[in-house]
Amino acid sequence: MSPEDALIPLGFTETEALAYCELLRAGPSTGYRIAQGIGKAQANTYKTLSTLAQKGAVIDDGGEPRAFRAVAPDQLISALSGRFADQAHAAADALARLKSPEPQDRYYQLRSPDQVWTQAEAMIDAATETVLFDCFPQVEARLAPAFARAAARGVAVMGIVYDEDPNRAGGYQVIRSRTAEGVLARWPGAALRLACDASEHLLCLLAHDLSEVRNALWSDSIYLAVHEHYALAAELRLHALPLTEPKFAPQLSIAGLHPPGLRRLLGLTADSNGADS
Repeated sequence: MSPEDALIPLGFTETEALAYCELLRAGPSTGYRIAQGIGKAQANTYKTLSTLAQKGAVIDDGGEPRAFRAVAPDQLISALSGRFADQAHAAADALARLKSPEPQDRYYQLRSPDQVWTQAEAMIDAATETVLFDCFPQVEARLAPAFARAAARGVAVMGIVYDEDPNRAGGYQVIRSRTAEGVLARWPGAALRLACDASEHLLCLLAHDLSEVRNALWSDSIYLAVHEHYALAAELRLHALPLTEPKFAPQLSIAGLHPPGLRRLLGLTADSNGADS
């Protein structure tokens, strides 16, 4: 990425980026010299330099003809960061005054990992009573600070995990899956299930390296969230039971027979009904 290209996402036009970088390279210069250096019309270049001055990117000596000087990059970036923070706070205050919509009882697809993390953290940070989850180690590592924040507020945070991590953040409770090894070996991605206050829930399957979303659904349906809350609560209890399970219903046990849909998800054959996932 060129220095000019790096400025475009920060709100600079192409001509502004060219003019600022040319001033950095050439040192204090008149508008005429800058116009020659960037190959733009002199009138447009002076207009660009005026805009850059308003943005705090250049200063001039007030002479005739005026000589312009680029503000040091670290000073420019600091000023832009402060301005962005102020604008973000102002936008947040303005948006907070809008009326929150009522739950719509619908599913919404999340397309990128950033959307998943933003939605999951927002759910956890908004929880007032309960956060229940089931997630793979790399997902838990990403969300652990949010789980710990919620627990510190007095929210009951409990989840099913798949590793023994002695450095796990304190404050929230976990139960290791009784079938962790088989799940980690066979599952086609890194999974997350999350239910907060039985009011909203998130189901997600990411690539193992968390680089892409394979399937992610969020819903604000209270009816569906209640069911996911109690499903996770039941699984937490089941994983905490002694290892010996009743034999009368293997299809319903934690380590029982694989139903057809699960076999397809895991890429197993019809006769692969082992009890390790």
